[in-house]
Amino acid sequence: MPDNGSIARVFKEIADLLEIKGANPFKIRAYRNAADIIATTPESIAGFSEEELLEIPGIGRDLAAKTRELADRGRLAYHEELLREFPPSLLDLLALPGLGPKTVARFLHELGVTSLDELEAAARAGRIRTMPGLGAKREELVLRAINRQRSSDNSTA
Repeated sequence: MPDNGSIARVFKEIADLLEIKGANPFKIRAYRNAADIIATTPESIAGFSEEELLEIPGIGRDLAAKTRELADRGRLAYHEELLREFPPSLLDLLALPGLGPKTVARFLHELGVTSLDELEAAARAGRIRTMPGLGAKREELVLRAINRQRSSDNSTA
């Protein structure tokens, strides 16, 4: 049975993927709010009935049903569907400090970047600095974040 943290992570990831996809901002916010609410609920919500979930402010019918599906099956079909729309390596970009879903979406749509290697190549080629609202400083921060990520991956391997 998944804990609140793992259910919240799935909802946060759904919100991030929806944001990259350019979905309705209200839907994105609903998933982010649900992730925050679930993460901070002291009781294990995996044992809650759908009716009990509906009593939690910010959890509507759709989110309650998805929470029950996650609790019962350990996975969520909607989440898996969203994941299939993007290369798996795109999620690695979201793990970089300082990069949120809006910036990752810009890298994907404006530069065609879908992986850490592609992002590093774009940064080294000076392509990030040419994007409106970014610049050389942001490009350098991206390179540093990639280096830190790779160093940390190597130290845990």
